[in-house]
Amino acid sequence: MNLYVDTADVESIERFTRYGILDGVTTNPSIVADDGRSYREVVTSVDAVVDGPVFAQVLAADVDGMVQEGRAYQEWGERVIVKIPATAAGFEALHRLRAAGIPAGITVVFTVEQAVIAAKADATFVAPYVGRMTDAGEDGVGAIERVQSIYDAYGFDTELLAASIRNPRQATECYAAGVDAVTLAPDVLAAHVSSAETEESTAGFQAAWGDRGSPIE
Repeated sequence: MNLYVDTADVESIERFTRYGILDGVTTNPSIVADDGRSYREVVTSVDAVVDGPVFAQVLAADVDGMVQEGRAYQEWGERVIVKIPATAAGFEALHRLRAAGIPAGITVVFTVEQAVIAAKADATFVAPYVGRMTDAGEDGVGAIERVQSIYDAYGFDTELLAASIRNPRQATECYAAGVDAVTLAPDVLAAHVSSAETEESTAGFQAAWGDRGSPIE
């Protein structure tokens, strides 16, 4: 299972890299717009610190524009993977980029059917928006489970990347579904690392040890 962080903040990326748990970084236009730098600056700076793929999303709405942007992104780093929205133009752009051997997949996925045709089109990955589906009254985790079942049944190589995860509980449900990858906002990933109970218990051990000095002396 691959674990990605959804951010453009290099300090956060470096922190999770030190834990030895980070497999890559996902970005999107909203994250980059909030950062204030150009998309290229963000992607190249992230690519320099993470040992794994960096996902960059196209902004064009037309097929030719998506393909042009996707090809340009490949020049920013050897591990860049192009994110394309699940639209009619997006699926056509995906087909052209994959035919050219460019790693690219489908994002902003809200239905099982979109995920199926993405895999059929040889998408490198597909990213269902679990949290947003849930916000809209749909069963986001249930949709992930159905997609995973279909991918397993047909042997699709497309990576199932659960995105838009709102909290650790949703993340855990995606892990239990056996997804290939999950991308998490820094605060949700940080909540995986420790808990209030862990901190309280650790403080208790330290208090019990008192002033006895280092245990290795």
